[in-house]
Amino acid sequence: MAVYQFYAIIQKDEEDDGYIVTFPDLDNCFTYGETLVEAVEMAEDVLLTMLDYMEEIGEDIPVASSVEKFKELLPSGASLVNIEIDTDTLTNVS
Repeated sequence: MAVYQFYAIIQKDEEDDGYIVTFPDLDNCFTYGETLVEAVEMAEDVLLTMLDYMEEIGEDIPVASSVEKFKELLPSGASLVNIEIDTDTLTNVS
């Protein structure tokens, strides 16, 4: 259990006016929000869920990339958001 920071790329979904969120450092970690605020909230939730699961099964959590790496990957019109979560905020209920 620890505090983690990962960069999320948030970009407008032109098909339905929502926002797509991806975490390039984490496989299969993505989400969606109808508004920008909701997209950030959903990003926090999916990141917390993903990292808590990875800790639970003993999977190695990658080191987050630097902001410089994302300057090259950032699509036109997209935003880069630093998401910080603490997996200690989740409690396991048996």
